[in-house]
Amino acid sequence: MAKQMYLTGFMIYCPAPHMIMSWVYPREKIRHEWHEVEYWTEIAQTLERGKFDMFFFADGWGFSSNREIIRYGIQFPIQDPSVLVPYLAAGTKYLGFALTMSTTFFPPYMLARKMATLDHVTKGRIGWNIVTSIANGEARNFGMDEMPPHDERYDRADEFMDICNQLWSSWDDDALLMDMENGIFADPDKIHRIDFEGKYFKVQGPLMATPSPQRRPYLFQAGQSDRGRDFAVEHAECIFALATSTRQMRAFCDDIAARAEAHGRDPDDIKILWAAQPIVADTESEARARQQEIRARIPLEASLALMSSHFDYDLSGLDIDKPVGDLVVPGLRGTLDAYKASNPLVTLREIAGSYLSGSEDGLMIGTGEQVADHMQHLLEEGGGHGFQITPSYYAPDFFADLTDKLIPVLQKRGVFRKEYEEGTLRERLSGPGAGSASRPKRKRAAER
Repeated sequence: MAKQMYLTGFMIYCPAPHMIMSWVYPREKIRHEWHEVEYWTEIAQTLERGKFDMFFFADGWGFSSNREIIRYGIQFPIQDPSVLVPYLAAGTKYLGFALTMSTTFFPPYMLARKMATLDHVTKGRIGWNIVTSIANGEARNFGMDEMPPHDERYDRADEFMDICNQLWSSWDDDALLMDMENGIFADPDKIHRIDFEGKYFKVQGPLMATPSPQRRPYLFQAGQSDRGRDFAVEHAECIFALATSTRQMRAFCDDIAARAEAHGRDPDDIKILWAAQPIVADTESEARARQQEIRARIPLEASLALMSSHFDYDLSGLDIDKPVGDLVVPGLRGTLDAYKASNPLVTLREIAGSYLSGSEDGLMIGTGEQVADHMQHLLEEGGGHGFQITPSYYAPDFFADLTDKLIPVLQKRGVFRKEYEEGTLRERLSGPGAGSASRPKRKRAAER
């Protein structure tokens, strides 16, 4: 049987999620504006029609002062997707939803309760993208002068995860009785305080929310640095990654497998999804013409502004025509490192020319058959389990094009589902037998 592919739709609750200027579209084709709930409903229902695994929401809480961010609508403004998701879940039946929430800014008890409630509301279809946040502009919106150091944020996140897992486990499976004959709601001996006291947090518990269908959300992570990768294999069930070649993909997969083994986990239990931005049309020439039109409208200063925001480093004072060399940034280190690994002499201008918008000769541009060929090639040669797809133009139409022109090709080849499987998001992504209280499985000490 052919290896099955996982597909998710990536968005931010904003005008343009990743492709700069993707909010620009012929007015006569726009049915709903990005801030209208009908816009998001159409996307969610299209993703479900295409049998996508999940609707994934990235998020952010601020940015460093930059006029270009505002001028061009570069991941600005961003509204709260946790308010939107329950509405979208009510209009779908199978599609999963993932929310990005920061361990740096949320208190662990608040996050654990919110995610448990969302898992109830979505009937077991919620996931959590665990982030530690990157930008000092975000920190200043939460009363901090700057972000804590990179590795310290992950140390704090480790403790955060320990608390959340204890809270989600603070009710025994049979604690809730609802015994109406005897007037007993729950067994107090089966609901437990956690009395956690660590370096960063102090939490009493128990969780005030009842155990949800999955017991805890399906856990995602996207750390690309050494510390981020260690955190991912310790806690995540799925990793989102970026690579510029099958060689980089394979190296990443091998590295994650080795780290997983070192942490006592089976590497097969960790899914890897690759960032992708395909453009599918009826003909290759039409798809390439659309790509050229999309990229032609992106100003250089807009790309550099987005890079400055993601790297949390002001690039305006650097010579953009000199090799990046040993430049180290406090923000998305792994993204910059991927470009440097692909070309040690790469310049900021060259990175800006394709940053989050793909190269002009990208192979994931063409007909459904051509794009399907390349997607299968990437997974066969590079490894991993599927793709996290972000739109490059008006998202309702972008995902409709994939659903109508790409998905049927993948289904015909037997590499993508034709119908949803019953069960929770975890059961769909982890396979049959993934229990509602499933946690990352580690080997016993004797097996290490």
